[in-house]
Amino acid sequence: MHAAPIAWWRVALFAHALALPACGSVVPVVSEPLRVGNVADPAPEALGLRAGVTGFDEAREGLSARGLTGVVQDEFAPGSGGLVGVLAADYQSRVHVFRGGRYDRSIVLPTGGLPPYGMALRIARDGPATRLLVLYRDPLDRAAFRPTLLSFDWRGDHFEMATRTSLEGLVARQAGMTHPMLLGDDLTDGVLLVARDAGGTLWDTSYFVRVAGGQLVFEAQPTRDAMRCSCVQRYAFGSTSH
Repeated sequence: MHAAPIAWWRVALFAHALALPACGSVVPVVSEPLRVGNVADPAPEALGLRAGVTGFDEAREGLSARGLTGVVQDEFAPGSGGLVGVLAADYQSRVHVFRGGRYDRSIVLPTGGLPPYGMALRIARDGPATRLLVLYRDPLDRAAFRPTLLSFDWRGDHFEMATRTSLEGLVARQAGMTHPMLLGDDLTDGVLLVARDAGGTLWDTSYFVRVAGGQLVFEAQPTRDAMRCSCVQRYAFGSTSH
C-alpha cells in the first residue's frame, strides 16, 4: 500500500530542514548491469496465476522463484471497490492485476513486440478517477525503441488503456534512465518520476507527472529539493524498485 500522504512533497519542500549538499556529491552511484535471468514470456496460466485463487504475495514470490528479474508491484484502494494490486517483471509483456488480494486478469502491454525492461508501476488517484502508470524501456537501450510511459484508467473492475507517451527527449536530457521509480499517490498534485542515468548517477532533475487535456505532462523538479522527502532520500541513497 502507498505509505506517503497526499501532497507529501508540498509539505516537505517548506519544512524547516537542513539544506542538503548537491546530490551528485553525496549520493552513491548505483549501476545497473543488464539483468538476463529468465527472459521467457509465459502466459499467466504458465506462471501459475489462477483467477480468484492466486494471492498477490504468492504470485510475486512465484515470479521470483521462476528466475524473473526486475519484479515491481503496487497496491491501491480506489474510491469504490476493494484493494487493487499490480505486478510486473522484466521481459514480461503483461501487467498482472489483482483485486481484493487475488489474481483477476492480465493487461497485455502495447509494446510492438519489444520485451519491456526496467519497469516502474504506480496506481494513483486523479480527482475522482484512478489511473495506473506503467513505465518501461528497451533492455538494450536501442535508439529505435523509445522509453515509454503508459497510462490506464480504472473502469470499476478493470484497467483500460488511455495514453502512451514517449520519454525519449526527457531521458536523453538526463543521459539515460536506469532504476526508475514513481512516487506519490495523487496525479492532481503530481506523481514524481525519479531515476538514475545510464551510469547509475542520480538524475539532477526529477519530474512531476500529471494528466492535463487527456495527456501526460511533466514538470521539472530539482532532485535536490525533492530529497527533503524521506522516500526520495531512501531512493537516492541506494534503495531501488528492484
